[in-house]
Amino acid sequence: MKIALCGNDQKDMGRIERTILLHTSQPYEFDFFINGEKLVRHLNEIETTYKIYFISIGMTEMDGMALARQIRTFDLEALIIFIADNNQRMPEVFKVQAFDYLLKPINQNDLLETIERANNYFNAIQAYFEFSFNRKHVVLTMNEIIYIAKSGRIAYIYTTEKVYKTYLTMSEIIGKLNKDLFARIHGSYVVNLNYIVEITNNEVFVKQFKEDIQQKSNSSLPISRTFKDELKEKYATFLKTRKA
Repeated sequence: MKIALCGNDQKDMGRIERTILLHTSQPYEFDFFINGEKLVRHLNEIETTYKIYFISIGMTEMDGMALARQIRTFDLEALIIFIADNNQRMPEVFKVQAFDYLLKPINQNDLLETIERANNYFNAIQAYFEFSFNRKHVVLTMNEIIYIAKSGRIAYIYTTEKVYKTYLTMSEIIGKLNKDLFARIHGSYVVNLNYIVEITNNEVFVKQFKEDIQQKSNSSLPISRTFKDELKEKYATFLKTRKA
């Protein structure tokens, strides 16, 4: 798993790298960048991406939020973890879907707990959803699925690239999905919590994609009274798990 460390304090970033390498068994590759401009240039030059970004939010040339916004223009799945001196900018990080916000001096146990949650998250989104339609077998990762809508006998599976069809019943669909990542919002709708933008009294707004490119507008899905409280509770738990 590739991890980018970006900040002007080499000691902080070095401590993060050493702690993870010494106390975890999974193989990680680390790249260190002194500022956001160097990281962006590297990403553009070699067309690479990282699974996790540790970013110092208070960098002077390109601050951490500006860097995170750039990362989100081409990578919606990577986990962004901010490193900060205080809680002052914590409310801002929701805008870039940060995974965590760690205060300096970084507590070793907090860091390792964050890495454990990150691994659990990747395991969840990389699990597979299998189905068939007209004798064609399809395998998707969980996080490719934005939501599933049932209409009559057919279920429409909306992904970041295209829409698939299946004859699976809603109970069969729910049985196949990761229960921590998906929530039922209506008798005919199941949504991936990772793509929710906003929840109102009667609607859920989710990100909309066309051929794997995020659109400026969002999709609106109905919430039924039956599932409203459960959705809000589940989404709150999901956000706490991401700890942003």
